[in-house]
Amino acid sequence: MARLFLRRMYRNKMFERTFCSQNASNDPPVFRPEKVLVVSKMSRYEFEKHKQPYLSEDELRRRLAARGSNYEGLMKRHKIHTRNLESVTEALRSHGVEVKVVQKHEYTPEKVNWADVIMSAGGDGTFLMAASHILTREKPLIGVNTDPSRSEGFLCLPKEFSGKFSRALDRLLAGKFRWRWRNRIRITLEGYQVSLIDPVDLDDLELGAHDHLGPHRDYRYQSESDDERLLNPSERPLDATETTVLPIRALNEIFIGETRASRTSYYELSVDGRRWEKQKSSGLTVCTGTGSSSWSLHINQLTYQSTREILRIVNEETNSRVSVDSDVMTRVMRRYNNSLMFDASEPKMTYTVRDPIINGVFSVKNPRGFAKRITVRSRCWDACLAVDGGFSFQFNDGAMASLEILPEDALRTVILD
Repeated sequence: MARLFLRRMYRNKMFERTFCSQNASNDPPVFRPEKVLVVSKMSRYEFEKHKQPYLSEDELRRRLAARGSNYEGLMKRHKIHTRNLESVTEALRSHGVEVKVVQKHEYTPEKVNWADVIMSAGGDGTFLMAASHILTREKPLIGVNTDPSRSEGFLCLPKEFSGKFSRALDRLLAGKFRWRWRNRIRITLEGYQVSLIDPVDLDDLELGAHDHLGPHRDYRYQSESDDERLLNPSERPLDATETTVLPIRALNEIFIGETRASRTSYYELSVDGRRWEKQKSSGLTVCTGTGSSSWSLHINQLTYQSTREILRIVNEETNSRVSVDSDVMTRVMRRYNNSLMFDASEPKMTYTVRDPIINGVFSVKNPRGFAKRITVRSRCWDACLAVDGGFSFQFNDGAMASLEILPEDALRTVILD
């Protein structure tokens, strides 16, 4: 199905002419979609109903209470989401736009290709999920935060438009916005039988509902054929290696490491073509400018406590009298933390070696840094390569992943003026 997805992601000239305008002049951009696909999150209430369809409402209420959760609270959040979702669809339809609403298990390549614009209705997680399947620069993604009191929605439109999407739509139709490009990471796998690796949908694991798996879960790779997949592994040459591009892109980050957090991850790392370095750690994260303010920042940021202790040690070691008052510590902390983040449009990645092991055998010269290209060879036995926390690919001993940012993979989003 993903092969079909990739074949259909061609440059649509009619779409480019009638819908998206990127003039070299100062003319405003054009937003005139005829078809919009709205990808809705699954609310916690819907999640519980899907996971336990045999329970009545009263039984579900008692089950949630036994786990310390509140049925009324879940239902309240569900109604808020539903109401804000309806404000999106009603506003679009009032302008003659054809609208389809789907949830994740219905989000197929055919529906992506049907739409002029994709909209996510949820939070940042829904936005990331919707973005992962858009493989062309020409198709915009716009996020609407449907529960702003419980979700920051950094990737979505400002919270003021959550329940009043018609106001945002008026600005879009009037050209009072700018296109914003967010770079994404392309992942190329190389190794023995990598085309046989099937992805794991992490949301489906939580649901434990395999009947959810629609045809879009049958992710295939660009290098394989159906006949090749049917070959018995014993019929393939033992030294045969394959190279394949994963049919999704990472907008936030990629995690590489052992599946079980308690196990040490062992791999080899090369940054920007430099020599390979064998490392053991708690895993490796690689993120974009979009993701640099998320997980990557929280892994690397200085805390107020650490800043105070570092400044105290500097004073003791240098016999200095650097001020350690709260204002100085706050400025030092913020300056360092701000240096970890960069703009979503910058064509680079930042990587972090988590909890590196440094001893007489293993060393990590640069536990974090910026890069144009990163290559990782797995020496793990039960490892994964996880994309934006949504999809996980097996990544065991001998498999190699090349991570890079290419202009053609950038995601088109909007900023309202």
